[in-house]
Amino acid sequence: MSKDLRAVFIVWAPYSPRSKNFSERLDAHLYLISYKFKRKIYSIIKYPLLFAKTLYILKREKPEIILCQSPPIFCALSAMVYQYLTGRKNSTVLIDAHTQSFDKPWSYFKALNRIALRRASMVIVTNVELQSKVIHNYGINPIVLEDRIPDFDMSSSSGYQNVRKINAKEKKYDNDNNVFFNVAVVSSFAADEPLENVLDSAEDLSDVKFFITGDKSKADKQLLKRKLNNVVFTGFLDHEVYISLLRDVDTIMVLTKRDRTMLAGAYEALALEKPLITSNRIPLKRYFNKGAIHVDNSAEEIKQAIKTVQRKKEELDKDIHQLKIEKINEWEDKFKDFKKHLLLTNMTSKN
Repeated sequence: MSKDLRAVFIVWAPYSPRSKNFSERLDAHLYLISYKFKRKIYSIIKYPLLFAKTLYILKREKPEIILCQSPPIFCALSAMVYQYLTGRKNSTVLIDAHTQSFDKPWSYFKALNRIALRRASMVIVTNVELQSKVIHNYGINPIVLEDRIPDFDMSSSSGYQNVRKINAKEKKYDNDNNVFFNVAVVSSFAADEPLENVLDSAEDLSDVKFFITGDKSKADKQLLKRKLNNVVFTGFLDHEVYISLLRDVDTIMVLTKRDRTMLAGAYEALALEKPLITSNRIPLKRYFNKGAIHVDNSAEEIKQAIKTVQRKKEELDKDIHQLKIEKINEWEDKFKDFKKHLLLTNMTSKN
């Protein structure tokens, strides 16, 4: 971004890999703002607080470019209120619309979505299937820009150190974890994740150790009741520990039942050059066309995919390395076009 253009990226969430990597490349100041209440009944209070906090940040920063992650759409609406109060020509609002923006419960806010999306200077989505849906349902043509591949330290000096630590914490320590084929299952315990099927596959793979990440407080209690010796629920991990765990395992699994979506964990697998097991959704199949095995989310296909990675790991390692190079170059070309469009849009809005 030009030094004369001040840009901020507002996200109403405690963490967003896409926004973090995007804002770094755009030289935008990233604000991750969130409030958490022990009782869900009070959660609705957070939206007025986040709205006020966003207005405070924008008033202080006085940015010319405002990027907002959606969902929730209220984030973008707060930026538009600021834009109205300070004069529309002083700032340009962009919406980075994730797949969840158009799924329940946010699909109930379609009217607000339509208002925000049509008033935004630019809307960004992660894949062409989602682009087609937005064109059809909202009458606007968003720009497609996939996630920027994260820049992680590729050196691994731990040699299963974090695998061992987590095993020890769960009282599942083994003196020689290398006898296991280690699989990281990237999870947030969301409704679209077929974790029951993952556990079903684990029952038949005694030589494979599964590390299911994510805050266990969000997990279905019945899921946690299934006690399998080769499955570890890691709980929430600090970012460095989480990435180190992914770097230590043999393969990374990221699954979804949702269509028209991309997955942050899949990008992380690509960044770390780990063979990927993911769902056979069209955007995922098109983007991760090397070094990955796509499954229908059934326990049987998950099991067979792991066995395939065990047999062909060396080949898959080479393929995922090649794919990473291709996608880095592809993203940089798309980003250059996006940046030109952004600068032109900002210039036009001031005239």
